[in-house]
Amino acid sequence: MNTFFRQAVLSVVALSTLLATCVSPALAELRWEAEDCVVNRDAYRENSQADNLWNLWSTDKDAEKKWSGGVTLQSPVVMADREQPQDGAPPLHLHIGDLPPGRYVLSMKTGRVLGFSLDGKSWRRWQADDSLQVDVGTSGLQWWIDDRYAMAEKEQRGAGYLDTISLVALPQGRKVNGWAKTRPVEKMDRGVVSMPVEGGTRLSWRLLASDGNDATFDVFRVQGDNLHKLNREPIRNTTDYVDTTHEAATSQYLVTKSGDKLSASRAEVLPLVGGLPCRTIRLRDKKATVQKVGIADLNGDGAYDFVLKTPNANIDPWHKYWNPSPETYKVSAYLADGTFLWENDLGWAIERGIWYSPIITYDLDGDGRAEVMAKTGNGDPRDTDGRVTSGPEWLTVWDGMTGKELAKAPWPSRDAFPDYNRASRNQLAVAYLDGKTPCIIALRGTYGVMLAEAYQFHGGRLEALWKYDSRPYGRRYQGQGAHFTLAHDVDGDGRDEVILGSAVLDDDGTPLWTTGKGHPDAAYLADIDPQRPGLEIAYVMETRQQTGGLCVADASTGTLLWELQEPTQHVHSKGLCADIFPEHPGMELYGHDAEDHKLTGRCWLFTAAGKLLEVGNRCNSRGWGFRRSTVYWDADPQKELLTQYVHKPDLDRLSPNWPGRTLLCADLLGDWREEIVVTEPGVLRIYSTPLPAKDRRVCLMQDRLYRLGTAMNAMGYDQDATLSYRFE
Repeated sequence: MNTFFRQAVLSVVALSTLLATCVSPALAELRWEAEDCVVNRDAYRENSQADNLWNLWSTDKDAEKKWSGGVTLQSPVVMADREQPQDGAPPLHLHIGDLPPGRYVLSMKTGRVLGFSLDGKSWRRWQADDSLQVDVGTSGLQWWIDDRYAMAEKEQRGAGYLDTISLVALPQGRKVNGWAKTRPVEKMDRGVVSMPVEGGTRLSWRLLASDGNDATFDVFRVQGDNLHKLNREPIRNTTDYVDTTHEAATSQYLVTKSGDKLSASRAEVLPLVGGLPCRTIRLRDKKATVQKVGIADLNGDGAYDFVLKTPNANIDPWHKYWNPSPETYKVSAYLADGTFLWENDLGWAIERGIWYSPIITYDLDGDGRAEVMAKTGNGDPRDTDGRVTSGPEWLTVWDGMTGKELAKAPWPSRDAFPDYNRASRNQLAVAYLDGKTPCIIALRGTYGVMLAEAYQFHGGRLEALWKYDSRPYGRRYQGQGAHFTLAHDVDGDGRDEVILGSAVLDDDGTPLWTTGKGHPDAAYLADIDPQRPGLEIAYVMETRQQTGGLCVADASTGTLLWELQEPTQHVHSKGLCADIFPEHPGMELYGHDAEDHKLTGRCWLFTAAGKLLEVGNRCNSRGWGFRRSTVYWDADPQKELLTQYVHKPDLDRLSPNWPGRTLLCADLLGDWREEIVVTEPGVLRIYSTPLPAKDRRVCLMQDRLYRLGTAMNAMGYDQDATLSYRFE
């Protein structure tokens, strides 16, 4: 064993001691010369170039400046991919022993492109900036490197190079064992609504998962203290009913599950506003417009209430867009019937932009009443130019009914970030990290370093669970964040993972996988392709790509299933990912490339399986721009498109126009179709579909992925909530 190798082993032992005392491993990188790790040394010769051997090259011009120790392993020239690893030079078998068992990040200083394999059989391309998590057992780490791949760019083809090996030992994850014995079930009433329609009054209500397939329903007209049953036969095919009698316009109604009048629910009347049934929440500030809305049950009555952040204005941390905040954000709460509860001022410690001010509303302690979580600060720590670069920052939990502080914990520190812009990117998420307990996760960073800190709220306080810091995990884990966080069990172990963007954290706070493709503007988790098992993630990639500006990956492994096969600069905003065409199985994926945040005319529409449907002028003719929101509105399983009205992809209108800005779409009232939540000065409007149903489906909010997606829409960029299952 040479001196360098012996020092590396000693460093590993020292690193294990550091990890045991919870010291950050970010700088503990271990390095070896590649030639010291080669087992089959007959695979190379010193300073001898041949077509069938590697060259241990030390006579390169300025070798001491280019290569560690002035030496590198050089492959034969590779002008085209080789069919077999034995073609060209034999694969190099590398091995590092005397390593403490554990998980490491493997990186290698290489030139051009090489072949990499952990078993000598399955190969992948290894680029110069690649890294990989590896599990090391008692026999150490072994892998194979081959010269089987050529550079994609013909003018850059030639020999590949392998110079040094680096390993970083990673901290062990911490499995969460939270307070919940079983996963709490959100209380939901029937959500019964009545609305005027042509020829009468239409009633609509929720089907709950607990109802079962055989459940039927009855509708009653309320006449004083008496109930008059309207339906002759139990209602079983839909969860709606149209009363066409002459009393309909002035009637009140109850809906009950057949044979169980104790569960009767009174219908809420939705008057027509602009030609659509609408619930209106009037704000105390008659000029305020809403930037974000949290949907949750604050008082435990089974109806969804509203937590609002005002005003609807945004300052971006990037220096080209930043300006001083002219006023502060207010967070206020209203019950479902419009009753005002409370208002908290976030103060000058939180600048007036989405990325400074994440909020989320969810029941964290399982008492049936939601709490409100927010990033908060103290006092007025603004610099002379108006930026906030110092002062304490908190993850704060407020009581949903009163707005009073219940608990707080330090927010992930800004100290890990090199500049103001990167430090100012903050998000919040909820995940069931043990499969049962709703946990809150504070996140910081999108474009470089990424931090995540998980807590459970129990006994009136926030209890720390784990922390994630991307720095020890190599370049492929830096800058992988999206503008929206998702949580779901993607690996099938019953515990939620956290989808940061192009990287996914396992439930224990360690990375599960990364595509390494960088920052996506949007990431959609769903059963995108019903013709393959499991869930997929569709990406709309902001980071410049040679290929894959639009792509779909397997959600459990991150393996790319297909990708756009041409370069992109910045596929912008949230694009579209939804099932809008019944003739194509699964969901369609759309995106538009940008230059300096302006449309370039280069856009694409794909099927779930990666078939290109439309491109360029034909795709542009739809007028979708950088994004298109979608909504379940009519009675079929496909989603409709949303502008200032609802329409089909062929522009066939299904609703009149409405004023205001759309905040989100979610299944909040009535049957499984979604409501459209809109902000106007002084009001929040919730529009519901007046169209009759053709079937019945369980309330979408009872799907775990959809429910958390709706909760997370209270922060970050808005993104259509998706389901974990397919409509048939």
